[in-house]
Amino acid sequence: MTSQSLTINTNDLIYWFNAIRNLPDDQRTRALDSVWAGQLQSKAWLVNILKQYIDKPSNVYIFGGWIGILASMMFQHLPVNKIRSIDLDPWCEKVADTINKPYEMDGWRFKAITKDMSSYDYDWGITSDIVVNTSSEHVDQTTYDKWFNMICPGSLVVVQGNNFFDCSEHIRCSENLNDFENMNNVYDPLFSGQFHTDKYTRYMSIWRK
Repeated sequence: MTSQSLTINTNDLIYWFNAIRNLPDDQRTRALDSVWAGQLQSKAWLVNILKQYIDKPSNVYIFGGWIGILASMMFQHLPVNKIRSIDLDPWCEKVADTINKPYEMDGWRFKAITKDMSSYDYDWGITSDIVVNTSSEHVDQTTYDKWFNMICPGSLVVVQGNNFFDCSEHIRCSENLNDFENMNNVYDPLFSGQFHTDKYTRYMSIWRK
């Protein structure tokens, strides 16, 4: 496994694990998947690369935001103004809000919402400086294309996917980085690369729509 590291504020970690430990058993088991090594290191990789392309406080939309851990990492390490975290699973919303509670205290900078990514209309009154999709392997091509077509022109787009075909929830995996770029409408990327874990390879591209 290629190493990826990121310092996490202890106070933020307290919010992370208080939110997870108070969940019902079935949701807690699911939430703990988000702190597997591959998951955390993939998010650290995203933050470490993305910081090279942000030169001002930015508004961020995260699709497939799950329980909000990526948002917490971004608040800690990037010049972020506001983050909206969108996920289809209803139980994720409350957990994500709890994990990012420190950032609700300062001008309501974070909010999670339950919504299908393909029908989200960016109606929060903030500009979409950065649009992130960390779950492109979880949606079919039609859903992805609808989501992509709704992104505001000029936005910085960040997409991650993988080649973990063995997971039953992954319905649109990529064979390699070139395959990933083609299926995700990547053109003139500022960055395209891959990160190897013990079980799969994570792909990521950053480009401006």
